[in-house]
Amino acid sequence: MSDYIERANRVVPSKAQIDFMNTEFMAFIHFGMNTFCNTEWGTGREPEKYFKPADFSAKQWVSTVKAAKMRGIVLTCKYSDGFCLWPSKYTEHSVKNSPWREGEGDLVRELADECAAEGIKFGIYLSPYDMHETTFGTEKYNDFFVNQLTELCTNYGDIFCVWFERDNSGQQNYDWQRYYDTIRKYQPNAMICNCGPDIRWCGNHVGVNRASEWSVVPKDLINNAPSKKLVEPDLGSRRKIKRAKELVWFPSITDISLRPGWFFHETENFDVKVLSKALEVYFKSVGNNGSLILNISPSHTGKIDKVDVEHLVTLGVQLGIEFKVNHAENGKFEDEGHSDDLHTARFINSGKSYFKSAPKAHKSVITLDMGEVKNINKVVLAENIETGQQIEKFKLYYFFDKKWHKLYSGTTIGRKKICLLPTMDARRLKLVIEKTRDFATITKFEVY
Repeated sequence: MSDYIERANRVVPSKAQIDFMNTEFMAFIHFGMNTFCNTEWGTGREPEKYFKPADFSAKQWVSTVKAAKMRGIVLTCKYSDGFCLWPSKYTEHSVKNSPWREGEGDLVRELADECAAEGIKFGIYLSPYDMHETTFGTEKYNDFFVNQLTELCTNYGDIFCVWFERDNSGQQNYDWQRYYDTIRKYQPNAMICNCGPDIRWCGNHVGVNRASEWSVVPKDLINNAPSKKLVEPDLGSRRKIKRAKELVWFPSITDISLRPGWFFHETENFDVKVLSKALEVYFKSVGNNGSLILNISPSHTGKIDKVDVEHLVTLGVQLGIEFKVNHAENGKFEDEGHSDDLHTARFINSGKSYFKSAPKAHKSVITLDMGEVKNINKVVLAENIETGQQIEKFKLYYFFDKKWHKLYSGTTIGRKKICLLPTMDARRLKLVIEKTRDFATITKFEVY
């Protein structure tokens, strides 16, 4: 085995990374001064009096997110205009000087508390770029930023995600390591996303992961400056990792907005993504070894507009239908060439163990008999990512007219791969793993 493949095989995710990847589908919420100025980019000079959501409801936000089958929320606590949705003691440009709640409100608190009450994970977006703060562009700004980051990390319970945006202005020398150390100190289980060392942006805003999406990638992809590397079509193939000095587990997250913009604009009410597009995004992100963060833009009333609510509830209902009955749940699995009796195909979907091939197995074959003919259109596969990501090429077959017929060809699997199939009747399926970096693991082989 090549040295670089051995190095790749030793790269595994942290428990916190696994927990984040298992969150799978979450909401971005862009809400702030831009909402009230009907713009995507403010100036930092907007008066605090503009912020006045007359009917804000954290309960409505969280209930809508839950209905859409999302498991977490990341809130824009401070956007680039510098306005803070919590009463930060380090700036006057916050809710404490707005008419909302007569200056006594704390939107971050209300949302964090509602998330905790409803079992939804809570995360924060804190813009490093700040057009309002007078110290921006100086070393003192790093102190200011760490102070605000500390407020958010110490006053609002458990935080599962801290999202930083890249800044193209070149005006500030950011002390990124100090920011990361602050998060690790106060929220050690929080994943630092997009502009950080834990979770990487997928490289586009259209909701599609790569055809071959690897979580084991060269370490130099962890870069806080704008980088063209993240948008390349290949990040983790053998060709890519062979050249790398060091490899890391750096999984993908896809961000896309339900509306054309990130903030609410009434003129976009007829451009909210339809169900078919939302499902396509889900299948090509969550279903392609990634996570999905779908942006929701509450209106200036402080509530999510009824148009958006209808679309999100419909999405949640449809996801429930798509994955309601796993036809493989009581099926019989058999395999060729498992590593030992604790890692055979019979443990697939059990949650107790998993299939593991013998080391350096040339090919692994797993067959499934569902007991009777089922009408199907999807197969969901998963590797045991606790042991890394190994599978490079696989095929699915179905048995018909006394022989096996090819149904689907794929490359990477990772945490989850949703294989979309033509709607058909089948009783027996076969998974053939044709190429791995060392061994193959399968924890899930579900059929819908």
